Amino acid sequence: MIHDLLTVGFSLQHALRFTKTVMPGLTPLLDDVERQLAAGEMLATGLQRYVSQDLYYQLRLAELHGALGQTLNELGTLRMAEIRQRRKLRSLLQYPLILLGMLVMVVSGLVIFVYPELNSWQTQSANNHWQALAINLGAYLLTFLPIIGGFNWYRWQHLSSRQRMIRRCHWPIVGRSYQLYYSYYLTTNLAGMLRHGLSLQEIIRVTSQYGEQSLLYQFSAIIRRLVDEGEQFDRVIVSYPFIPDELVVFINKGITMEELGDELAVFAQLQFKRLVHSIERLLVWVQPVVFVLIAAAIVSLYLSILLPIYHSLQGVA
Repeated sequence: MIHDLLTVGFSLQHALRFTKTVMPGLTPLLDDVERQLAAGEMLATGLQRYVSQDLYYQLRLAELHGALGQTLNELGTLRMAEIRQRRKLRSLLQYPLILLGMLVMVVSGLVIFVYPELNSWQTQSANNHWQALAINLGAYLLTFLPIIGGFNWYRWQHLSSRQRMIRRCHWPIVGRSYQLYYSYYLTTNLAGMLRHGLSLQEIIRVTSQYGEQSLLYQFSAIIRRLVDEGEQFDRVIVSYPFIPDELVVFINKGITMEELGDELAVFAQLQFKRLVHSIERLLVWVQPVVFVLIAAAIVSLYLSILLPIYHSLQGVA
């Protein structure tokens, strides 16, 4: 909304006051931002407490280089896409959750009424066999799942920011979406700095002052090491999946910094569209996966009823 207001000629302060009128839930946040602006701070500084570190630096760079409106438009588009995807996810999960609730009711009925009757049909040895199997399986799950989860959490906490970015890009299912987001974020910020005349050395100097957890800081650290050690960029980039391979192609074209910035800006928009498309593709699989899990649970219920009956008939025979 703020981008639209700035486009029609509102000042930033006027846009914030108008936003408070139509979105009263944001009044405490916007009041804080207005106080920061009145004290001479940047918009990014006023929002720093409320946004992620990477988003803060993106807004800061845009404000420094006069691209605040464009950046707010891109962030607004990304936010609207996120809202649409959340709504779609809720609609996709609505029917499976109803089925899951009905399944829970069926399981409760089986546990209360059916299973005790089945136990009375079985021989004592068969009864003990199935009880021991269920107890052992539950004990294994309760023992090993927390241990595995705790171990992975401990390892994750001791990874550096760069290692976490690399791991996210290699995660199953969602790794590709993380990779596209990092690619979009990196190229859109590089495009903004290059289009406003910053050299490679100036970009490194500016981004090296950012927080260590930010993607721009990690990128500048990689470039700084390459410059210091004289390594080839295309040989090192394969180790960092959060840096797009196409960046090497753009750099090796031998064009001016301004032209490189223009091409990276177009490429960033392409990566943004790919990001939205990849998330949409993931949402398509949500409902089928949930249905498969429900079907597996139903088959397990049938087996839990039929197998004891089968063993009881064997005992009678």
